[in-house]
This record gives sequence, structure tokens and C-alpha cells, in this order.
Amino acid sequence: MTNEELDQLVRDYEGLFYRVLQRCGTFRGQAAYEDELQELRLLFFLRAQQYETRGLFEMENDVTYLFRHLLWRLVDGKRKKVVETYGNGEELFLYLAEEESLYEEVELLDQLNAFYKQLSQKDQKKCQALLSDETLPRQSRSRYRNYFYKHFKTFFKNL
Repeated sequence: MTNEELDQLVRDYEGLFYRVLQRCGTFRGQAAYEDELQELRLLFFLRAQQYETRGLFEMENDVTYLFRHLLWRLVDGKRKKVVETYGNGEELFLYLAEEESLYEEVELLDQLNAFYKQLSQKDQKKCQALLSDETLPRQSRSRYRNYFYKHFKTFFKNL
């Protein structure tokens, strides 16, 4: 393919690059957005350059395959940057431990959300009243806490 055809092909697949970036969690306004977008364009260009015509390229590389290929190449590049930034030693393990704690927090929030959603509408209102600073009598607060403690314990026991 000529350079003009390759440039046109890159422009035609621009939407694919935005979807890959979105899937990786990189959005407009972030520092790495333009760098990663340019990296995707370059990866795509190098892959398309191997083919003689656009038809051959599109025949052997459907959009789903290209999406996965670009996604994993970008993720792999990010992993390598993390290792380069934090080294192979203790700094990397501290970084990974920090990242893991964030994932654990998200998992806990998902579990709490699942617990809340399985409650009846009446119980959800009780939970909202207990969590907000509504003027509930002390006795009602205590009763609600005991009630939810039992439900909470059985819900998380079953997970």
C-alpha cells in the first residue's frame, strides 16, 4: 500500500482507537491520552504496512481481532512502563500492593451494593435513614443496626 492509502486507512479506523483507549480506561484530558492514541496509530500503521492492498488487510484483520490485538499491545506497554518506573524491586511491590488495595476497596463496594439491592424497598429506606443523619430516635437506630447486622452477617457468609 502507498503512504496515502495507509494514512486513509488509519483515519478510517480512528473510532477503533478511541474504543480501545476507552476500554483501557484512558479518557480525553488525561496526561497519557494523546501518547497512547499515537501509539495505537503507530501499531496499526505498522500492522497495515505489511499488506499489499486494503482488501487483503481487511480480509485478514477483522475489527474484533484488531480491537483485541491493539488492546493487549497497549496493556502490555503499560505493564512494561510500570516495571520501568518502579523497577523490579521493593518499589514495584509497594505499587502493586497499593493497586491491589484499590481493587479490594472496589470489590467491597460492589458487595455492599449487592447487599443493598437485595434488600426490600422498606429495608432500603431503613438503611438510608440509618446511614443519613435523620433524626431517628436512639431506640430505632439500635433496632435497625441489630436488624441489619443479622442480614449483613448472613449475606456475607453466603458469598
